[in-house]
Amino acid sequence: MGGIAVISHATIVSMVVWIVFSFILFAGLILFFKRKTGISVKPLIVGAIGFIVITQVLEKALHLVVMTHFPEQMANPWFLGVYGGLAAGVFEEFGRYFLFIWLLKKYLDYRGGISFGVGWGGIEAVVITLMIAVPYMIFALMINAGTFEATLGTQLPADQLATLQETLLSQGPSFYLFMGVERFFAALLQIALSLFVLFAVVKRKFSYVIYAVFIHAVIDFPFAFWQAGYIANLWSVEIYLAVLGLLSLVFIKKARQLLP
Repeated sequence: MGGIAVISHATIVSMVVWIVFSFILFAGLILFFKRKTGISVKPLIVGAIGFIVITQVLEKALHLVVMTHFPEQMANPWFLGVYGGLAAGVFEEFGRYFLFIWLLKKYLDYRGGISFGVGWGGIEAVVITLMIAVPYMIFALMINAGTFEATLGTQLPADQLATLQETLLSQGPSFYLFMGVERFFAALLQIALSLFVLFAVVKRKFSYVIYAVFIHAVIDFPFAFWQAGYIANLWSVEIYLAVLGLLSLVFIKKARQLLP
């Protein structure tokens, strides 16, 4: 390419692997828990649709309002971490709670909670992957074809365009492969939190929903710092998530004794 920076074929392939893995992960979780506990179809569907409506429509509408009215605060990593973590916690945990008590009154058992969590965490893996990996792959192909700046130059400011291109050129195959692994641990977290909120519903302890909100916020907080550049080492954040994922797996097993 005459010295022109390009993105390797291995990196592009790793993006494809990440996309395919997200679908395999969703299907794999369904098959795994179908054999272990059984899967209830309605909670699975409610969990999947609930995630899309609550996080991708309602929560993002709030983010748009906050970014429009408080742009300077959103540039502060502490504000971003606290706001982002609490917003995600409130929308997702309250969302789970209301979906359980409104739509899933006949599925307030361990199998129902697992099914709901698999739907929520599984579709999250697919949606997040498609939102990130597909555009990145398209941009990577544009860079290699030499059409990146010509195509996006009129749509993005020059500094943002340069940052995006630098990001794509600096991230190798391992980054995208580990992002797929990250989705696995995140799915375990979503299943565990779904069971935790279900426990609050079954025991009629709304305070546990509040606990779930703060747990969710604490989990998300380090990722806001990484996005803001205050945590340079991505692997430390990934290890943090992996540990939380393994703890979630322990809770998923224990929850079988706590729920009907």
